[in-house]
Amino acid sequence: MGMGTATIAASEASGSLDSIISALRKGMSALLALLFSALMLVMLFMAWVNRSEAVWTAEDGWGYAFGIIGGTLMLLLGIYPLRKRWRALSGLLSVKFWYRLHIVFGVMGPVLIMMHSSYRLGSMNGRVAFFSMLIVATSGLFGRYFYRRLHYGLYGRKYSFEALRADSKELNAKLGPLFKLKPNAKELLREYEERALAMPEGLLSSAIHWFTMRVTAARLYSVVIRSLNKKLLAAGKHKGWSRTKVRRRQQSMRRQLVTHRRLLRQIQEFHFYERLSSFWHLLHLPLFIMLIITSLVHVYAV
Repeated sequence: MGMGTATIAASEASGSLDSIISALRKGMSALLALLFSALMLVMLFMAWVNRSEAVWTAEDGWGYAFGIIGGTLMLLLGIYPLRKRWRALSGLLSVKFWYRLHIVFGVMGPVLIMMHSSYRLGSMNGRVAFFSMLIVATSGLFGRYFYRRLHYGLYGRKYSFEALRADSKELNAKLGPLFKLKPNAKELLREYEERALAMPEGLLSSAIHWFTMRVTAARLYSVVIRSLNKKLLAAGKHKGWSRTKVRRRQQSMRRQLVTHRRLLRQIQEFHFYERLSSFWHLLHLPLFIMLIITSLVHVYAV
């Protein structure tokens, strides 16, 4: 008995320690991200203050160095996609590391270019290179957003359609007893689920389908929750439940239905953002190549 208690206590202590370490890591990551963002903002402000090129110029010294370093970082952004296709790099460090490095370079590169230019557009080739950089940087922000919609957190593993669908089936089984109160509600949700999961392949049709299902869900789940609330209230009066018990049952029902709605929405979004991400990848690579060409032309012209 004593050994069993000691084992349980040790297990609980280990779990608590893991939770503390995980919380510290998250806190440290958030702090580093905050400091990095602050540093980038300070650098952008310094570039704004130097609009008249009183401290440095783009042609020599620090200004020229900012341009070279920023351009090099932008070129090094190509390492992340190469890592997926080049075997020599695939086993070198983790995907998480390369993705973090990609984000850091993708932010620092444009900031250093801004410091190089001091918000001055200059020659025609400089303008083309500058706006190419802005387009690629903006495209990268969209890519980061799509990545987050398809993964657990910023650096987490990718969602699985099969896992999300399995969660939906498990939740439907839990909702079974509720539907005995109002079978019509089960039929309404079943029809909605079939429509929601009949997802088209095209990007535009996926977007229309996603929006339509969001509007339908807002109305449908509101109607179902109201009708089940009434049924639970009537069942409580018939069985002599206390008001507190009825309220608990209603809250539990609402939580399950809200979870069901959120899970179906997550499945739809997963499908939609996968289509959007595929389209983005097709667009982002030519933009990056355009950036490389315009940057080389700019450096050669200077």
